[in-house]
Amino acid sequence: MKKKKIKENISIQDAEREMIKATVVKIMNKQAQVRAGDKLLTCLLPQTMVSKKNALVVGDRVAISSVDNDTYRLSEVLPRETEVFRGSGRLPGERIIIAANVHYLLAVATAEYFRHQAGYLESAVIAARRAGVKIIILISKLDLVGKREKELLEKKINLYRKTADLVFAGSGQAEIEAMIEEVSNKTGVVVGDRSCGKSTLIHKILSRLSEEVKTPIKFPSTHSSQMMYGPQNTCLIDTPGFRDFALQAVAENEKNTTFPEIARLVHHCAFSSCTHTHEEGCAVLQALREESVERERYDAYQSMGEKPSKLQQKPDYRRTACTESFVCKVCGAHVAPEGAGSEHRNHCPKCLSSLHVDKKPGDRASLCHGVMEPVSVWVRKNGEWAVIHRCRLCGALSSNRIAADDNPALLMSIAVKPLASTPFPLNKLEEVFGGKCEP
Repeated sequence: MKKKKIKENISIQDAEREMIKATVVKIMNKQAQVRAGDKLLTCLLPQTMVSKKNALVVGDRVAISSVDNDTYRLSEVLPRETEVFRGSGRLPGERIIIAANVHYLLAVATAEYFRHQAGYLESAVIAARRAGVKIIILISKLDLVGKREKELLEKKINLYRKTADLVFAGSGQAEIEAMIEEVSNKTGVVVGDRSCGKSTLIHKILSRLSEEVKTPIKFPSTHSSQMMYGPQNTCLIDTPGFRDFALQAVAENEKNTTFPEIARLVHHCAFSSCTHTHEEGCAVLQALREESVERERYDAYQSMGEKPSKLQQKPDYRRTACTESFVCKVCGAHVAPEGAGSEHRNHCPKCLSSLHVDKKPGDRASLCHGVMEPVSVWVRKNGEWAVIHRCRLCGALSSNRIAADDNPALLMSIAVKPLASTPFPLNKLEEVFGGKCEP
């Protein structure tokens, strides 16, 4: 019996000696790919780890043991230093860990998105602050927008420079060199929507580093998160694209630090309980009318204050009725959904104008962002009036039914406008038609 116990103790000691520390590179069905030193190993996962949410994520430091010559088993997940997580739009209250043990979060958004929308980068800032890591922002595909658009974008980019640690505009050689200096010898996670250029960016960074040490690197697709290794202990975690961080329970101080241009106005509102949606004397709404606050940033600010049950994707106003209030960008009127007489509120009832873009309430379906001005009216078969809008920038025409509270005087002036310059003399109509009617 004594000899048997000695043998058991020896086998336990051997197992302990075989325990290997590694980093999770990729998670598969019931297996994980880990990196131990310079080797990539595949190890089996225990059932408890397979079924438990967030039990194992890319970037985790783990201990694995050898089962036989070619098989390893994951034995333990070591304590995490950092966790970057997002919420779930479908399951309020759920946390989804994106990556562990990273030094920074690199959020990528295209210039086209950046022109007309907000919310993703703001959420990335909050997610990074919660994780206690650096936040780096990259505006990608800047070469696809014109010179005028770039000038307009620069003003918006300056807002993000106040809240993010680093902001890069474009991915040219100068930007890549500056980024390499920041990410070298660190581990980071790269996030963004689909087709925003995450994998291309990782390829550029690691290829640039690889040229110096002649290390071949492969770049697989991003159907699942995967850690990519480069020289100088540089690691980048590529992630599948997602559109919304769905962060929940965003505190007031988190919003204030992320939206400083709005936070400084809140104290100037007439009412301490102001919701910044409809109140008289609201400094935030006044700033919207004066265009000193970006509409997209305002929408993102308001949506982050919503309860989890209200978290949902914005409707497509080309197919869904607008049921939200908005501030007209042409005349500055605050427009509420009530009073339209129907579920359709697609233009300002005061000036009848709209915008040639469909990314927020009161806008039309395009991307040129020009003002859609009312130029005429017509009557449908059922007797319903509709306004014809024409874009000042591209000349596109659009027909939109009128609302019950549309400006009647303006509608009538548009309707009779063609009569002011007819191609024939109005005083000779009777003579002209009378002559045609004679036998």
